[in-house]
Amino acid sequence: MLLKNILNNLVVAAYKVKGGYTKIKVRGQSLLISVEHRRTLKRAQSYSIKEPETLDWIDNFESNTCYFDIGANIGQYSLYPAKKYGDSVKVYAFEPQSNNYYALNKNIFLNNLRKNILSYCVAVSGCTEFSTLYIPKFIPGGNRSQFGKEDIENMKISATHTQGMFGVTLDDLSEKWGFPYPNYIKIDVDGIEISILKGAKHVLAHPDLKSVIIELGTSQEQNEAIALMQQAGLEVKYKTTKNWGETCFVFEKL
Repeated sequence: MLLKNILNNLVVAAYKVKGGYTKIKVRGQSLLISVEHRRTLKRAQSYSIKEPETLDWIDNFESNTCYFDIGANIGQYSLYPAKKYGDSVKVYAFEPQSNNYYALNKNIFLNNLRKNILSYCVAVSGCTEFSTLYIPKFIPGGNRSQFGKEDIENMKISATHTQGMFGVTLDDLSEKWGFPYPNYIKIDVDGIEISILKGAKHVLAHPDLKSVIIELGTSQEQNEAIALMQQAGLEVKYKTTKNWGETCFVFEKL
């Protein structure tokens, strides 16, 4: 562990000398990614190959639309559409983990995308409440954080840190606080996908919604998600495991 920390600090220090970021190109779009940790560097290096289906999905956005990135992490799938479409797509990025939220905002700043992306440090969830975020990887670029309860059985890793966090449903975002009804939604969270869908009945059924991409785990979770989506008028367009081996579904309005 000590050697790993030393290597991490050396890598970060080397990038700090060069400005604290790395330059990459994703499908023709030039982006700067802050290097706060070896994990964020790895995310930058795998940007074009980690989730090709997500990038394909984003490449089909229509102009003059709104996109919600739920579980934005450091912002890969917020930055790319903001850079690609400019003012014709408004991006709302939601990321509760504090290290990730910092890195997300730094990346927005580095790429001068403050007019294109609005970021929020809240947990989109199945109910609107104050609760706890359980964080197993308290680093920039860390994943598997769980809101509301810790599910070690499914996540296979316990928390090393906890944060107090506000959770909010998609329906409340649009109906109570005046967020626009999104045209596109990406949901990449850990363990509460079904709860999020249950708290988004009106948003999912809204005529403005065009498509949703969501990462789903067990067969039971997949079947429940499909049923909820069908109730809202959304059908599976395709299912893929090309996104780093994870099972991902794209739903579209009938």
